[in-house]
Amino acid sequence: MSSNKTEHGFVSFVSGGPGPIDLLTFRGRNRIESADVILYDALLDPEFLDLFPENAQILYVGKRANEHARTQPEINSLLVEFAKEGKRVVRLKGGDASIFGRLAEEIQSLEEVGIPFEVVPGVSSVTTGVADLGLSLTVRGISRQIIILDGHTILEDERSWIGMENFLGTIAILMGSKKTRELAERLIQKGIKDTTPIVLAENVGSINPTYTTSILADTLLDGIQKQSSGPGILYVGEAIRPLLHRKDKIQKFTLTSLFAE
Repeated sequence: MSSNKTEHGFVSFVSGGPGPIDLLTFRGRNRIESADVILYDALLDPEFLDLFPENAQILYVGKRANEHARTQPEINSLLVEFAKEGKRVVRLKGGDASIFGRLAEEIQSLEEVGIPFEVVPGVSSVTTGVADLGLSLTVRGISRQIIILDGHTILEDERSWIGMENFLGTIAILMGSKKTRELAERLIQKGIKDTTPIVLAENVGSINPTYTTSILADTLLDGIQKQSSGPGILYVGEAIRPLLHRKDKIQKFTLTSLFAE
């Protein structure tokens, strides 16, 4: 891998962060502003469009739920095609591309044909959600581990739950906000106490993120309803218990209302 453009072109995988443009890294911004081609994802703030060079070729290739502008094989092919033309290609993804961003598949497509690339890390939605609330994923003596799970598949794959009964830390579940009742049931079955706090964080990193707090026992009965059409993250663990001291049972609140109290 090299960071220099070659006669075969070069691909930069840029992680744009979870929301507003001010969470983009300096390195990521530099790559965007010097790109010949940009393939960008869904879940990016519209302000990113202002960074795109006027002469660059821009393609939207976002995938959300069942709405795919391009299939994954098509995206892989486009990366190879543009790089072979000697262009500086930016593959712009939301959050941090190394966490459920299909990054490995796109890297493999480049490696198979010998195209150089780099990965520019970014701010993850996983850390942004707790940062917005002034909390920590790890707490000395309480939470010493972190598990990040894919809510789309964990209910279908028992391997994801191995060792959960001995887990002492914070669980972050992405793409599972429509399955809160089922996830609470499985977590309790696997040994997580039903009094454990759970928070659904939506639109983290934005101007007005929303948080809904509960405990697993109540979530098992009533679930947690999404408050927006945006992406959501579930946090489960004792590290987020401070939120329950401010609210009773299931409550919806915004970042502004929380700290106005």
